Amino acid sequence: MSYSISPPATGPRTGASTTPLETPNSATASRPDKWDRAVIEARGGLLQSWRWGEFKRLSGWTPRRLALPSPDQPSGEAILAQVLFRAVPKLPLPLSIAYIPRGPLPSPDLDPDTEAAFWRTVHSVARKQGAIFLKVEPPLEITSPEDRSTLDSHMSALGFQPAGRLQPARTIVLDIDRSEEDLLAAMKPKTRYNIRLAGKRGVVVRQARTQQDLQVFHSLLTVTGDRDEFGIHTFPYYEQMWRTFGPDGDDSILVLLADHPDEAQRNAGPIASLLALRFGREAIYMYGASSNTGREHMPNYLLQWEAIKWAKTNGCTLYDFWGIPDAPADDTADTESSPTNTRSGLRGVYWFKKGFGGREIEYPGAYDYVYNPLLYKVWMRWRGSDLG
Repeated sequence: MSYSISPPATGPRTGASTTPLETPNSATASRPDKWDRAVIEARGGLLQSWRWGEFKRLSGWTPRRLALPSPDQPSGEAILAQVLFRAVPKLPLPLSIAYIPRGPLPSPDLDPDTEAAFWRTVHSVARKQGAIFLKVEPPLEITSPEDRSTLDSHMSALGFQPAGRLQPARTIVLDIDRSEEDLLAAMKPKTRYNIRLAGKRGVVVRQARTQQDLQVFHSLLTVTGDRDEFGIHTFPYYEQMWRTFGPDGDDSILVLLADHPDEAQRNAGPIASLLALRFGREAIYMYGASSNTGREHMPNYLLQWEAIKWAKTNGCTLYDFWGIPDAPADDTADTESSPTNTRSGLRGVYWFKKGFGGREIEYPGAYDYVYNPLLYKVWMRWRGSDLG
C-alpha cells in the first residue's frame, strides 16, 4: 500500500474545518462488519481487522478501534486504527503498552488538521489506559530513500521517534488475479519444476479439519523451530487462532498437511505443513513447517501452490509471503540454495519465496511515541522492542 504523506498541521488553514474530531466514529468502531469494510476500503490488512483484534484479546491484548469520519465524506473514514493495549505485568500501577500493527489507515486525501485530531484522540485514549509508549508500524511501501526520509520527518513532527520493529521489514507479494497457467509461467523454472516433482513423487496435500490435525501442524513446527533455531508459540496460541479463524469462526484460516506414501508406511505422519490466513482481497502465508525426513520430495513447494489456489478460490487477488530477509549480496542466481530450502538458512528462505514470481515490498519499520520517558527507558532495558 502507498499513499502520499501530507505535512503535519501547524495551524488552521483557509477553508478547512477547525473543529477537532476528538471522539471515535462509534458506528464503525463498534460494529465488526462496518469496521472490516472500512479497513478493506482503506486497503488495510489482516492485522487491522476486527477478528485479529479479538484473537489478540485471547493473548492478553485489549483492542480499541478508533475511526474519524472524513469532513468531506461523512459516510467514509478519513483515518482509522485498531490500537492494541497490553497491561504491564507484576506492577501495582495500571500501566500498559500500546501498539498499532500495520496502521493507521488514512484516506488518500487525508488533510493535516484531521490527522492531528486523530492523533489527539489516540494519545488521549492511550494516556487513559496508562500507556508508557505507543508503537506504530505504518503500512507504507518504501520505494526510495526519499520516501523513508519524508516519513521520518513527518513522524518526527508528530512526536514519534524511530524504534525497533515487530513485523517483517520486507516481504514478497504475488498478484494472483491471473490464471493458474499464467502464475506457473511467471515462476522461476526451478520452482515450477519442484511443484510438479512433488506430485510425481507421490506427495498428497490435504486440508486440516480437526484438532488432531492442528496438533500435527504444531509438532512439525516444533521440529522446524528446533532445527532452524527459532522460537515458536505454545500450542494454545495456534488453538486460539484456529478457534477465531477456523470453521467455528469465519473459516478464513488454511492449515495444509503434506503426506507421502513412504512416510505413511513408516507411521511417520505428514512430512510438511503450512498455515495461511485471508482477509479481504489478501491471503497471508504465516507459518511453514517440515519434518527432518522427506524434504527431498519438495512438499513445501506443493503446499504453497495449493495455498495460492485456495486464496484464488476464495476471491483473493494478492498472496503475501509475509517476510523475507535482505537479498543475498550476490543476487545473480538461485542455483546455490539448497534444493530442500532448509539447510541454507535465510538465503534459502529468500530464494524459495522469490521463486514464485512475486514482487518485493519494503516497509518503513516502527516509530514510538513516548508518554513516560523514565518508564520507557526502563522498558527498553528490560524488553527492548519485544512487546510480549
